[in-house]
Amino acid sequence: MIELSHVSKTFAPAFGRSARALDDVSLRVAAGEVAGISGPAGAGKSTLLSLVLGHERPTSGSVRIDGIEARRFVEREGMAYVSQRLALPGRWRVVDALTRLAMLSGVRATETTARVNDAIRDLALTEDRRRRLKSFTQDARTRFGLAQALIADHRVIVLDEPLDGLSTESLELLRQLIGKLRAFDRAILIASRDTAELQRLTDRVTFIDRGRVRRIGAQRSMTPATVETVFHLAIHHGAEHIAAVFPMAVSLGRGLYSVRVSVAALNRGLRDLLDRGVLLTSVAPVNATIEPSPADAMDGVAT
Repeated sequence: MIELSHVSKTFAPAFGRSARALDDVSLRVAAGEVAGISGPAGAGKSTLLSLVLGHERPTSGSVRIDGIEARRFVEREGMAYVSQRLALPGRWRVVDALTRLAMLSGVRATETTARVNDAIRDLALTEDRRRRLKSFTQDARTRFGLAQALIADHRVIVLDEPLDGLSTESLELLRQLIGKLRAFDRAILIASRDTAELQRLTDRVTFIDRGRVRRIGAQRSMTPATVETVFHLAIHHGAEHIAAVFPMAVSLGRGLYSVRVSVAALNRGLRDLLDRGVLLTSVAPVNATIEPSPADAMDGVAT
């Protein structure tokens, strides 16, 4: 989904010598993958993210997202981004800031309150919802940054040093959040100097230094909990919530829905549906290898 091909980036100031921030970097992040970028300060991580976000253009090479140039993708679909520094008016209160940012991200007015409340709950900001941003600790600022980036439900999420200043409890929240956000059509890119924690959070870590890729970690093998499967959900009451929890769900009529998710994502989604008051009558996997086609089924019917 994200592809950098032989990317170099040179900054040429009006005065002084030019500086090459990235040198012949190639990197791919597939849809459904959580990828990590690690390296020391000044390695080129922030420049790489700026190219993915469309803030900068490469001096040479290409940066494409879902097959199109990065800036065009961002202009068309948007992108969730958590920066190292929170640049918002300190007088804003949490709930008001998130509401404004949701509107700017294109969230429908009818969905804004629910999205904001979900983000506040998921990032443990309930007790802080009326606090002003200027009074936040670094830990709370990071959690707020994660909340504002996730409201719009974008297909690409970029996190720049989200581990800085996190308490043990907030780090565990981040781990749970990454698991909840993982989806077959979404790519998540996380940059951090903390290589060890990145290895726990992501499927693969690419290590860069002095603008070049030095090492790419092995792809984490898929487990039964992360392999996607088609499930049929029968809903007796509360079907209006299905799209919010499983955006790719397909209605089969009469309260029956088809969703393609991993077992882990299914369980998280089911808990969310139950919390919303949805009444489920059945959940069953669909085994496409043994389910007969209409033509096959007719073979056993006497005519």
